[in-house]
Amino acid sequence: MAILWTEISHYLSVAEWKKGLSIKVAYVLLHQTDILMTNFAISAGFKEFNPVIRGLLDAPVQLLVFKLIIPLIIAWLVPAKFLLPALVLLLVVIGWNLTQLSFLL
Repeated sequence: MAILWTEISHYLSVAEWKKGLSIKVAYVLLHQTDILMTNFAISAGFKEFNPVIRGLLDAPVQLLVFKLIIPLIIAWLVPAKFLLPALVLLLVVIGWNLTQLSFLL
């Protein structure tokens, strides 16, 4: 019975790790998608409303740190279940970007 429980708990921990990894990867990729869409929108003539990002658009190294390095650190340190609200927020932001960019069509 102990061996069966050990194998079940091992399977659950591996499954939980894989689930957590996919959430963390999605978190980082959504940040990258957001900044790519922002750069596209800026090049199309839109204005960035976020003053922090607006200031960083002229400094590529700082933008890289802000939108890649920091999300990687957060994804590494924060448990995946706490990243879920951030994923939802990022999806809302990307949805907003898509609606605004659809006006170009």
